[in-house]
Amino acid sequence: MLDVRRLRLLRELAHRGTIAAVAEAVSFTPSAVSQQLSALEREAGVPLLTRSGRRVVLTPAGRGLVRHAEAVLAQLERAAAELDGARQGLSGSLRIGTFPSAGRAMVPAALAELSRRHPGLEPMAVELDPAQVADAVRAGDLDVALVHSYDFAPVPNEAGIAVIPLCREAMYLATASTGLATVADCRDEPWILAVEGTLCPG
Repeated sequence: MLDVRRLRLLRELAHRGTIAAVAEAVSFTPSAVSQQLSALEREAGVPLLTRSGRRVVLTPAGRGLVRHAEAVLAQLERAAAELDGARQGLSGSLRIGTFPSAGRAMVPAALAELSRRHPGLEPMAVELDPAQVADAVRAGDLDVALVHSYDFAPVPNEAGIAVIPLCREAMYLATASTGLATVADCRDEPWILAVEGTLCPG
């Protein structure tokens, strides 16, 4: 069985190029790094390093082992991050409700960052009209949701559901020269919506 710590040293050598640079990066002495790499060669049973002038370079077998080491170490690092997330309680599925424009503009980058920080989480976004969110949260169909609320059509506060304002955006209404000036003035005018009866604009 190959020692993972020694595989890390071999990977460092592939990236940094010299024993001295590896030693400085991992706070070892150059002699200690050389000893660990020699031990790795004995474990592997084939030469992994060869001298080229005053430098040590990887043999073909050494380069091949580095490729495998990269995959193994990356998997171990993901596993460690997942366990760390589990210790903090950040693991399992996370169902997120979102309205269409946020689903396109805000959610993808946020989900990518969330997954990077907490690999144990499995986030899933579902498009839902804000008027339907409270029932979905109560039913356990959603864990959290992004909603919008307008002054002229606010989303009501719901008992047992925490609401945290994230941002405010100015909205502008462009109208023909009819004298109508505000959204309230246009209350009885025909509107185009994504779905009839919703608060989400198309």
